[in-house]
Amino acid sequence: MTSVRDSEPGTGSTEPKALDLQDLLLETQDVADFLDELACYAAATLSSRKSEVFCGITLLRHGEAGTVASSGEKALMLDELQYQLDEGPCLMASRRQLVVHIPDLASDTTFPDYNYIAMAHGVRSVLALPFHLPENSARAGLNLYSETAHALDGGAVERAQTFVAQAAKGLRLALLLSEHSRTAENLKLAMTSRTVIDTAVGIVIAQNRCTQDEAFAMIKAASNHRNIKLRDVAASIVESAGGGKVTTHFA
Repeated sequence: MTSVRDSEPGTGSTEPKALDLQDLLLETQDVADFLDELACYAAATLSSRKSEVFCGITLLRHGEAGTVASSGEKALMLDELQYQLDEGPCLMASRRQLVVHIPDLASDTTFPDYNYIAMAHGVRSVLALPFHLPENSARAGLNLYSETAHALDGGAVERAQTFVAQAAKGLRLALLLSEHSRTAENLKLAMTSRTVIDTAVGIVIAQNRCTQDEAFAMIKAASNHRNIKLRDVAASIVESAGGGKVTTHFA
């Protein structure tokens, strides 16, 4: 039977260490590496001698769901199965910000299609927990799978909740850094395009003895007429004038 409840950090005795999670963030090269290490760390921390745990991390952004990291191919496959069916514990956990615990898939009727296929791949128990991220940002969830029924018991649920509470800060920082990096790259590309266009405008001014506005209008008209991006038209003007490839220098 599926257990669904609000997510609150537990107080298990064998808790993941916050410093370990901070070290993961500091030692990895980029966000993708951090998330992969996070998934592997969760799987290793929550596994026991009796049962191995597989871990995937689901990210919901702009209405689309995807696995951004996993501890292995099996966790990835189990996550993607839910996206294909548009139902499953990890989607419910991420979308509704709830803890979803299925001790034994064989006795669960909440996700019949998903459970049937998951059991065919040897999975018997599932635990999905949401990461609490700021409002209006992406939603995410930690998905844990085991081939043993009742492997993810009450103690495992508490340890997983503690892990998610600690890891959420690192995940928020990783997503923030990723967004800043993307913004900086977009700004750099925009500035590079601006350099090419400004150079082309100068060439057109010299060739036609016109104003800056008139020169830009000529380039824009050529772009519309030929259905080519403004930057590409500008680059061809610079190259035809013998200027070669224009580069932007950042101090």
